Amino acid sequence: MRMENVHPAPEFSAFGSLASEGRPRLREPVSCRTNSRRGSTDAAPLSYPPVEAVRRALEILRVLNRFKIASISELHRETGLPKPTLVRMLETLMADGYVARDNMCGGYRVTCKVRELNAGYDGISKVIEASRPWAIDLTQRIKWPVGIGVLDGDAIAIQFWTGAISPWVHHNTLLGHRPNLLTSAMGRAWMAFCPEEERESLIETLRRSRAEEFTADAEIQFRKMLERIRELGYATRAPMTEPRRNTTIGMPIRDGERVLATVTVSFFISAVPKQLIGERILTPFRETVAKIENTLSFMNNEGSGIQRAALSAELQGA
Repeated sequence: MRMENVHPAPEFSAFGSLASEGRPRLREPVSCRTNSRRGSTDAAPLSYPPVEAVRRALEILRVLNRFKIASISELHRETGLPKPTLVRMLETLMADGYVARDNMCGGYRVTCKVRELNAGYDGISKVIEASRPWAIDLTQRIKWPVGIGVLDGDAIAIQFWTGAISPWVHHNTLLGHRPNLLTSAMGRAWMAFCPEEERESLIETLRRSRAEEFTADAEIQFRKMLERIRELGYATRAPMTEPRRNTTIGMPIRDGERVLATVTVSFFISAVPKQLIGERILTPFRETVAKIENTLSFMNNEGSGIQRAALSAELQGA
């Protein structure tokens, strides 16, 4: 079920495989150098053949980083590794904290500990890591599905979705869907709350990629709508979007002035009376976004002992 419109806001009408890598040839004799000249890197031959288990683990991390969420079948297709080997490798990486299994999304993902490797961590995983328990908690309380997306060129890529635990959702997943910036709640929330320089760059992209739809007059109306969204604190999707029985509210997840992601709640228009949207949807939604941003702040700054204790208690409650 594609769910993305609440009436208050004005609307806008107008991955290489291991199998392909050869083992490097060794020269004899060889030695292990630890006293290279300062400022230089020796292109000396390897002292030992590569440790294949290490290479496989790194390849798995690279694939997970590209896919964000990947199943055993996807990892098998991309790496060529046997599925039993993949399971052993993944469980080892999980034991060391570099990988987490996400049963809701049906796959595996990297965790923020990958930052310790100084590569392969682009921040998206951290946003999902911080948002996941609060998004699940919100769906458990209000029953409606929550989606989280990040900017992907001229659209938003949905990276997490709680539809699997919503009693009123019939779609298997919305992961991988790319709502556009003009008519979706996710896209509008990003455009309204991102820094001005980023917004102008995105608008210029829209002028080129959607010239027939994004005319000069349409741009004027779109900018007015963004101002209104900033006043309200949330965005809604275009009312003519199918299926029309559904609506979506979107809010930004921010770090200072920067938008890290957008989060949405979707529901049937007929299920929530207009006068009760604030109480039933907006209030718990705003509380959830605040908790996500506090969690991200804690993760970025590592927090004080009091903050860690408070966050731990909240997460356990969620």
